Amino acid sequence: MSTSFHLFLAVAVICLSQHVRAADILVATSTYGSPWMDVAKIAEVLASRGHVVTVLAHANQKSDLMRKWPTLQYETFGHPEKTPLIKEFIKTQAPKMAFSSSGPLGLLNYGNTLSSALLDVNEEMLGDNQLLTKLKNSHYDVVLTYAGVSCGPLVAQYLDLPLVCTMRSMPTGEDIRATGVPNPLAYVPTMTSRLSDQMTFLQRVKNVLVYFAFSTMGQLVFEKSYDDLAKRTIGDNFTISTALARTDVWLYQTDLMFDFPKPMMPNMVSIAGHMAEDVKPLSEEMETFVKSSGDDGVVLVTFGSMVAAMPAEIADMLAAAFARLPQKVVWRYAGTPPPSLGSNTKTMEWVPQNALLAHPKTKAFVSHCGYNGVAEAMYHGVPLVGMPLFADQSDNIARMVARGMAVSLDIHSVTSEEVYQAITSVISDPGYKEKADQVSTHLRDQPQSPMERAVWWIEHVIKHGGLPHLRSRAIELSFYQYYLLDVIALIVAVISAVLLSCWKCCSFACGMCKRGNTNTKKKTN
Repeated sequence: MSTSFHLFLAVAVICLSQHVRAADILVATSTYGSPWMDVAKIAEVLASRGHVVTVLAHANQKSDLMRKWPTLQYETFGHPEKTPLIKEFIKTQAPKMAFSSSGPLGLLNYGNTLSSALLDVNEEMLGDNQLLTKLKNSHYDVVLTYAGVSCGPLVAQYLDLPLVCTMRSMPTGEDIRATGVPNPLAYVPTMTSRLSDQMTFLQRVKNVLVYFAFSTMGQLVFEKSYDDLAKRTIGDNFTISTALARTDVWLYQTDLMFDFPKPMMPNMVSIAGHMAEDVKPLSEEMETFVKSSGDDGVVLVTFGSMVAAMPAEIADMLAAAFARLPQKVVWRYAGTPPPSLGSNTKTMEWVPQNALLAHPKTKAFVSHCGYNGVAEAMYHGVPLVGMPLFADQSDNIARMVARGMAVSLDIHSVTSEEVYQAITSVISDPGYKEKADQVSTHLRDQPQSPMERAVWWIEHVIKHGGLPHLRSRAIELSFYQYYLLDVIALIVAVISAVLLSCWKCCSFACGMCKRGNTNTKKKTN
């Protein structure tokens, strides 16, 4: 009787403590593409731990989001019958731009169109006064967002709530300025530069120019756009730079096996691989197909969630290369089957990417090298054949090549023979697999899993109502204070004054000596 009572009491205490720790978490981010997938995975785990997680979503998306993520709650904005511009962009324009070979101008056009579409949906969110009033009265504990593609930081600033940002990196450098972290360009490669931490003189020149070009563009275009948005919707006192500077914890989806060593602040935490841990079993049909590959194994091919189809000539070129392989091929492809498609290739509109990469039969991964796919390949130790399309993908494959576990190809000029040779090389050469396994071993050898670390830090922010003591004071300093220009000016002035005084004294002494010598000579004469 006594034992049963004590057991009941222990369970009651545990349940009560869990209830006390439960928090109201607001997810304010774009609900599209891989950034949303990153945040959604964290949100699901938080919900499973008893927290109430509410997502700000466009009304047009609500039913689809509820079907895929039923454990989350939703607050909507916008008209349910209106399709957001970002959704139209992903469906129609993104695939065309991804395979365009128009060079830097095409990339700039892609970025501008994407930013405009994101800005439009963010304006709908911040412009909904009824929604903002409801949020003000809801007493949330923290805001979780993917920085760079949403107005989440502005929402946190408006509601005066602690902020947790998750991200890969911001090409325009807003995170660098917001954290106050030093950024030595001599060995820290700028995103989109395609460089490593070992740079020649000309590469350092390139790194500096790329950094200042993107940094300037970030301040003149990105920050101005969001500042104007805030001014139109929530008031003149809100800016994206001050909103980002309020971030309590930055959850970076990168680590030293992917990126290179660089300075970090106490509130910058690595959660690399948080998407790769949760491996679900394959369907019976897929498991049968994979096992039918025998000792040759399987090659996984996917070009991301934004590009399910591709130009017919590129698709046929790839299909011809895959048809020559002894391996079975699983290809995420939604278009009309190419004429050269081989009997060894299975095309699907959606593939269980993480589960396939975790399968021991998978020998290689042909990818556009979005960060999530690269992180999963690293975690599971699968060699890569990368064909980057846009954004940070060229940098991602450059880092994998530097680690010795990948080959990089140019999708716009590569031939079917080159694709075949590259895949054959990463499978037949044991060096690629050895390097991939080495990377995987390092990633897995941690005292705490990436997802556990992400959740712990979010709950830590909630528990203490924010972590302002972890923020660097560098962001509060002006330019001349940060670089000690005033101190240097004072030191130079003092040294100059001392040297000038010494010179004057010496000149005076020399003059007196000369006059003394002259008087002595006159007396002698």
